[in-house]
Amino acid sequence: MVGVEAFLKCLIVSVLPCVISGCIYLLNGWTPVSVYDRTALAEIVVSGTVLQTFKEIRTKSETYESKIKIKQIYKGKNMLETATSIDDSSTFMIGNFGDKKMCYSDVSTGESYIFFLTVYKNRLSAKYDDFFGAVVEDTWYTEDEVYKQIGWNEWSEWSSCSKSCNTGQQARKRACSKKETSCDGTNVDTRQCNTFPCSGITDFLEIFGVYKLPLGVTIDTERHSAYNITTIANLYSPLSSVFHLDFPKDFSILFYLKINKGLSGYLLTLSDIMGNQRLAIKYGDQTLFQYSDQNDLPGEKSPLFDIPIADGKWHQVAFSVKRRHITLYFDCDSVFEQNLSRSKHSKLGNNLMFAIGPYFARHGTPFEGVLEQALIIPDPEAAKQQCHNQNKSKDGVFDQEKAIKDEANKDGDDDNKTRRKRKKKDKALKEKTKIKVLPADWSSWSPCTVTCGTGTQSRSRYCRNNEIEVEECLPDHSQVVQNRLCYLDKCKEDCFQSCLNGGSCNNNGSCDCVTGYIGKNCEKAVCEEICRNGGKCLSPGVCFCPSGYYGQYCENAICDPPCLNGGQCGKPGICSCPSGYSEPLCTPSCDITCHNGGKCIRHNTCKCKRGYTGNDCSQPVCRKGCQNGGKCVSKNKCSCPQGFRGRRCHKAICRPKCKHGSCIFPDTCKCNRGYFGQKCEDFKCKRTCKNGGSCIGPNKCKCQQGYSGKWCHIGRCEQPCMNGGKCRKDKCRCPKGFRGSRCEIRNCKYEKHNMPYEQTYKTLVREEYTTECGTWRWKTCVKTRLRYELVTKTMYRTAYRCV
Repeated sequence: MVGVEAFLKCLIVSVLPCVISGCIYLLNGWTPVSVYDRTALAEIVVSGTVLQTFKEIRTKSETYESKIKIKQIYKGKNMLETATSIDDSSTFMIGNFGDKKMCYSDVSTGESYIFFLTVYKNRLSAKYDDFFGAVVEDTWYTEDEVYKQIGWNEWSEWSSCSKSCNTGQQARKRACSKKETSCDGTNVDTRQCNTFPCSGITDFLEIFGVYKLPLGVTIDTERHSAYNITTIANLYSPLSSVFHLDFPKDFSILFYLKINKGLSGYLLTLSDIMGNQRLAIKYGDQTLFQYSDQNDLPGEKSPLFDIPIADGKWHQVAFSVKRRHITLYFDCDSVFEQNLSRSKHSKLGNNLMFAIGPYFARHGTPFEGVLEQALIIPDPEAAKQQCHNQNKSKDGVFDQEKAIKDEANKDGDDDNKTRRKRKKKDKALKEKTKIKVLPADWSSWSPCTVTCGTGTQSRSRYCRNNEIEVEECLPDHSQVVQNRLCYLDKCKEDCFQSCLNGGSCNNNGSCDCVTGYIGKNCEKAVCEEICRNGGKCLSPGVCFCPSGYYGQYCENAICDPPCLNGGQCGKPGICSCPSGYSEPLCTPSCDITCHNGGKCIRHNTCKCKRGYTGNDCSQPVCRKGCQNGGKCVSKNKCSCPQGFRGRRCHKAICRPKCKHGSCIFPDTCKCNRGYFGQKCEDFKCKRTCKNGGSCIGPNKCKCQQGYSGKWCHIGRCEQPCMNGGKCRKDKCRCPKGFRGSRCEIRNCKYEKHNMPYEQTYKTLVREEYTTECGTWRWKTCVKTRLRYELVTKTMYRTAYRCV
């Protein structure tokens, strides 16, 4: 048995594999190094998918290479750029994988991992800082540990998709927690979304009228493109209004949603008139895709996914139903497939009620959550286009394998004969698409040895398993180096080498360069000013700036968010602030404390809330002031001296109160008209009450029977006087022309006179008129006709009048 010390020594001396027999025995009492610590020890940390493994071609130490498609670079981007890639800049051959019994990490085709790597002779190699420590599974937990070590905070939620179809974009951001240095990587991440075409989409948020904000639906305050649906919302519609013939057999259902943690219920239901749910999506600790066709299949055996979507976070969830398979795409990273044991010619019909949440109350409580996207598309491929790009590797390996798998899974209830034919066809397809594995590959051709005329290029073999001696992995007498001729352009006779960038060859055999270029072959661009901060001059006056700088000469640093209050961005993400302002964004600082809710807006300058003033907002303001010696103690509130009260101390206090007057100064009353005395309790009459009346209030008399008026100076009559008569001591005094005890008799002398009036009646009138006459109506005749007219006359009649 080899000891632990020998094993560790072997790892330290070389990144190449060490043969350690029986390494599995070293695991007794072994504690793994955390992902956090492994990230710190590794030079390069990436996540990616294994496209192909070459386990049949191994080194002496039984290690092998794998073709890896890198998805995310967490650490060591600059070092990674020095390594040789294949096919494209994101696909690499990585060596040093092997048997776990020999303390090497083993990887499988199609699986995703986080890799801890180093570079050896321009080739990537697995790095072992722990037993089996070169890879870990690519999960949200392991990725979070990597981010913590690098210094990044958690990513924000993905933004809304910029388009509802035909390819939009989403973005998310994160902040670096390191203050002294910047984090390795970028703070913004983008991806494509909704790449499916716009045709055939059914937006059931529109079908249910969610965009019109019915009762129980509001726009989400944090995400204005999403809608907050409460339990009082009634969102349903007959399915026939959406699908006139039948619900599609194969389809995709897409959601972008957020449901509070701990809730459970139905998200979407299709119910028949008997109350049976034909299709439903139920959320909770797990996610159930309930499906019951015309034969009630699969019914109770509907697929259940161990995915909790009700956790208070935003999730993109898409279901793809195709033949007898259902695929769940969760948050664009996770894919789950299950069988859907429905009938071969499955139907749901269209005499159904389509609803958000359960349509019938017996199936549970109404839906409660936030929805931004809710689509049904009669295309099972649309689900993975919500934001998921599966099986699109550039080498085509996964595309071919998936094509074989899909072809083999068609209509699982075919007879045995059909299955045998398909199996034979699959085998032929696999043989056709199989990629030949060679123990060695050729490098890329080198640059041509000349810049004009005829030169040579060369390339050399390299071992896929990182062997030092290339001859060990090649068959006998195999060619290690190849050469070929190359021709770029015809050379000018006077110049040994061609002049670049518009330069011309002179008689001396050297290049005359145009303005902005120098060098023997005019190969170097010249910038009027030196490119600063590590920038490189690409063409005259144009600098290529490194990350974090911009400007014609890379003279400006980038601070995001920008510096405030006149601060200058001196270095990327670092503001240089003027006196009185503090980092990182040059926000104003106040040595004094701003009281009563005031805010510091400039150095030692507070902006006070309404109702307060002063340098530190400690002095209250009473808008109308305090009277009679009162003092303002808080916003619009006065403290009054003794003897005064009110918000402005404008009211005096009299004890006891003024009975018929107002208090004008402490214990001093101003009496109302007709009253007098210290407290205005006494009254008097201005004139004497007549006819035996008595004074009972200020200028108010109480009269004896038979008299009235303010001063009892008017006598009363038992019956009222008529025709303008006036009562005096119970008798009526009549005006001229009247008499009697009540002035009810008129003194008259009657005379006759004629009274005119008008009378209207009808009378018959004869009139003549001219018209055409004769057989051909060519003559003119005069004819007569009768008509009635109204006539009004003034008449007179005899009348009498009093004089």
